[in-house]
Amino acid sequence: MRNISLGLAGSLLFFANVANAQPATPATDAEYIKLVTTAAPDEIVGDATIVRIEANGDVRTLKKGTSEFTCFLGNNVPMCSDPAAMEWAKAWQTHAPPPDKVGFIYMLNGDNGASNSDPWATKSEPSNHWIKTGAHVMIVGPPAKTMAGYPRTADPDPTKPYVMWAGSPYEHLMLPTCAKPGT
Repeated sequence: MRNISLGLAGSLLFFANVANAQPATPATDAEYIKLVTTAAPDEIVGDATIVRIEANGDVRTLKKGTSEFTCFLGNNVPMCSDPAAMEWAKAWQTHAPPPDKVGFIYMLNGDNGASNSDPWATKSEPSNHWIKTGAHVMIVGPPAKTMAGYPRTADPDPTKPYVMWAGSPYEHLMLPTCAKPGT
């Protein structure tokens, strides 16, 4: 198992840095892989690269994949992202302009909650419209290309598609879905 490049590591670190209280990550690499592979359909995780973000920020490749998806635990939530979504995530975390690309993220175990009005909030506050979404996928990218016609309210129904962080450069489409078959 080897460390991966700094470019991908920088894109991944944003997921690990969200400061919500979470359960401990799996102790063994085998347990970690078993959990991470619940993030997306078997057709995605089977060919994806699986990486582990260590407590010190190091990123280790546990399985080199043949597709462009990377799967990992971000904020202790299993997820799989394509390269454009990784670029978008790095831009969001560093407050940089997002890329003009459409990206895709699987989160079939849901999330731990996030503010729907403040992209950098780390905990629920009375005014930040905290929302928790069950199993979902995310489409990130240029708003005019991906989000026309979807609800843009601060307090949407998380069981239906909605735009998260509406009006910010990091707005993205949340698409609730069924959990991974067999889970």
